[in-house]
Amino acid sequence: MPVPSDWSQQLREYVNGFKSLEGLDAEFYLGNSYLDKFALAEEATSWQELLQWVNELQGSWCFRGQRESSWSLDTSLDRAIKFEHSDASGSGHYYRDREAEQRDLLFRFQQQAHHHIVHLPSMDDHSSWLALMQHHGVPTRLLDWTKSSYVALYFAIADEPQEECSAVWAINLDWLKNKGRELLGSETATAALDDVETISIFLNKLLSQKKPVIVQIDPLRINERMVAQQGIVLCKLLHFWLFDRVLVHMMSSPDVPDQPVLRKIIVGKSLRIDFLRHLREMNIHSAALYPGLDGFGKSLKLDLEIKVKTEQP
Repeated sequence: MPVPSDWSQQLREYVNGFKSLEGLDAEFYLGNSYLDKFALAEEATSWQELLQWVNELQGSWCFRGQRESSWSLDTSLDRAIKFEHSDASGSGHYYRDREAEQRDLLFRFQQQAHHHIVHLPSMDDHSSWLALMQHHGVPTRLLDWTKSSYVALYFAIADEPQEECSAVWAINLDWLKNKGRELLGSETATAALDDVETISIFLNKLLSQKKPVIVQIDPLRINERMVAQQGIVLCKLLHFWLFDRVLVHMMSSPDVPDQPVLRKIIVGKSLRIDFLRHLREMNIHSAALYPGLDGFGKSLKLDLEIKVKTEQP
């Protein structure tokens, strides 16, 4: 699946189009599915094509699997505070105050967590607290990714999509770090991007920058599930923008990258069972990715689904 020779030029022309507009005109130009304009989207019609896609990714990448190909890259907090409305004048949506809601959730979690968990992060270890909240289902500004394309694929297809396709997204981490250093500008802030541990320690300072930048953080305390899933988390520093809007800004300021740094592989649901069987042979299944009895139970359920759909009675 070679990259089209005119990929960068086509994206540059699209970006120049919305840069020439302002306000609502620019938002209308972008539309609701603008992220697909910035991603190199391809479709895997066989397991071999999926392997070819993975092998083409040179450098350091992270991956995120999503059950529905049409889903955007939204954080759990953005999904939780989105309010849909409809009246005689039309329909739309708005978001509650992200800063206020995240601050309240963090405060309440820190108040009560000691009743349930013995070893807690220090109060100033912001990244570990957010990661712990994310792990236990509390909405946060973090977005979960993995360094394994196959783990991401499992998350994409573990449940059958309601639509026709699932998807795996990929972001070039080398580009993300270099672009973040460029956009942050200040020596103090860019020094924090030298390694993910430093970012974790100085996350509060980075968040105060309030710039449209996404950074990779590596919490000082990680749980067993995160290790099993080769998980990492990405964090947007500008809270009131959506994750994909920040990503688009990074990809278009001041100019677009020469090669795709955001990619997407689409998998039709007709291939789901075959791909799950291949992943099972690689020891990628619920029992391995979710340590504990719940993960083992889900693995047995999925094994039964594969058997029912592939074996004759």
